[in-house]
Amino acid sequence: MMTEDEIMAAYLLKGGKMLSKTCSTCGCPLFEIKGETLCVVCKESEKNVESKEKSSSSLRNNEKPTGVAPRKNTRELKGSMENMLAALCERISDEPDPERVLVLMNSVKKGIEAYNMLS
Repeated sequence: MMTEDEIMAAYLLKGGKMLSKTCSTCGCPLFEIKGETLCVVCKESEKNVESKEKSSSSLRNNEKPTGVAPRKNTRELKGSMENMLAALCERISDEPDPERVLVLMNSVKKGIEAYNMLS
């Protein structure tokens, strides 16, 4: 299972925009994706539960997985990543809580690592 930082980094790669608001459930930053504001960490947790349930159901019914999500081109991803990394850095400078700063800095680190993988 992915950590919170890995989940957020993955959504940054997908072009999600990290917001300055936090989730009332888990405390992680909220994201804006295709005009919708959501907590990607909670969403992934829900997906994991649903996936496990569906997987066990599919195994019983011998169903095969379907479809692959379309990918953005590398240039679009790099541009989105640059914007998200800049937003994260800006958020860090305004964050008074040292623990949240650490979480955000780890997100920046993971984002940079992911960005470098695109090069």
